[in-house]
Amino acid sequence: MPLKETDTPQLIVLVTPVWNDSKRLAVFGRALASALTAAELPIRWIIADDGSDADEARRYNSLREQFAKTYPEIELLRFGTRSRKGGAVYDAWNQVDSADYYAFVDADGAVSPETILHLIKQALEGGTVTHALIGIRPLSGHMEVHRSWLRKCVFCAFRILVRGLVGARFEDTQCGAKVVSGTAYRAVAGKLKERGFIFDVELLVALQRAGVEIREEPIAWCEVAGSRLRLSSDSFEMIRGLLRIRRRLRAGHFSKKNSVEK
Repeated sequence: MPLKETDTPQLIVLVTPVWNDSKRLAVFGRALASALTAAELPIRWIIADDGSDADEARRYNSLREQFAKTYPEIELLRFGTRSRKGGAVYDAWNQVDSADYYAFVDADGAVSPETILHLIKQALEGGTVTHALIGIRPLSGHMEVHRSWLRKCVFCAFRILVRGLVGARFEDTQCGAKVVSGTAYRAVAGKLKERGFIFDVELLVALQRAGVEIREEPIAWCEVAGSRLRLSSDSFEMIRGLLRIRRRLRAGHFSKKNSVEK
């Protein structure tokens, strides 16, 4: 049965997944807390700790207390077992099953607080509550995108693999800033299996197969040192993830049975 949503958003859940990343969160979090306060939107900010060590957990608690002085609508969720980035995002989203919109932004600061808030506002003004809006890092154009030549090569190669293996013709599936309507996410949540860095691809494939409108918004982006992505090991795992998604596609796993009503 098609799902419906109310016209006026009452709650937006914004998740920042972290894993042993308190140094970068300290910088980005302060800026995000200030931006959230200025935005005056009904946003519940969740820092999702994906099984960091005990010292990091203590630092996160301290940071949450600091950020709360600027933006009180913040909480820290600590997951004892690491489930990878996608798992942390989904586990945090699933804590609030009545949200009107779900969003996430990485803690590294490559996407600025102003940019993720711009995406959220664009989603709210999108004219439909059954859509998703994803940030993309264009290879050319007026947006400032700063990345190394190696990352550019990996970006292009991965985009070719995504299009070839699962047929998802998005400009950029891996940018760490996405907004999904609550209706759209809940329609596909039960189908999502991937929890690692490849989770973005599966999410977009599932949404697309459910008939969700997915808008791509070019954004400014700047590579930040300290990435948790390891090209040698994670690249092979992401390829294996694409193959798993392809198998599920061929098996009809992402059918339109739970498509959303626009």
